[in-house]
Amino acid sequence: MSMNDQTGQGEEPTGEPAGGGSPRREQVEKARELGERWLGQLQEMIEGAGKTAGPILRDVAAKAAELAAVAAENAGPVAHKAADVTEHVGDRLAARSKDLAADLRRAAEAERAQGAAGTEEAGEEPKSDDAPEA
Repeated sequence: MSMNDQTGQGEEPTGEPAGGGSPRREQVEKARELGERWLGQLQEMIEGAGKTAGPILRDVAAKAAELAAVAAENAGPVAHKAADVTEHVGDRLAARSKDLAADLRRAAEAERAQGAAGTEEAGEEPKSDDAPEA
C-alpha cells in the first residue's frame, strides 16, 4: 500500500482508487504475486534438495550394494555346509528306504510261500494275487 492509499488521497470521488481497479482486484493481484513468489522459492528449495540428495542417495545405494556383497560372501559357506548335510542325510535315507523295501519284499515272498505250501497240503489250488478274497 502506498502512502496515498493509506491517507485516502489517491481515491476518486466514487470511492475507488485512482488506478481504476477495485480493492478486491488489488488484493487478488497481491495474493497472486505472493503465491508466485512462494512457488518460486519452493521450486528453488526442491532443486537444492535434489542437488544435495543425489550424492547422498548414491552413497546409500553403494552401502546397500556392499552389504549385499558381504551377505552373499557369508551365505556361500553356510549354503555349502547345508548342501553337505543334506547330501549325507539323503544318502542315509535312501539306504534305509532300500533296506525297508527289501525287507518288505522278503516278508511278502515268505507269506506267499507259506500260503502256497498251506493250500497244497489242503489240496486246494493256490489263489492268484489278483483274485479278491472272500
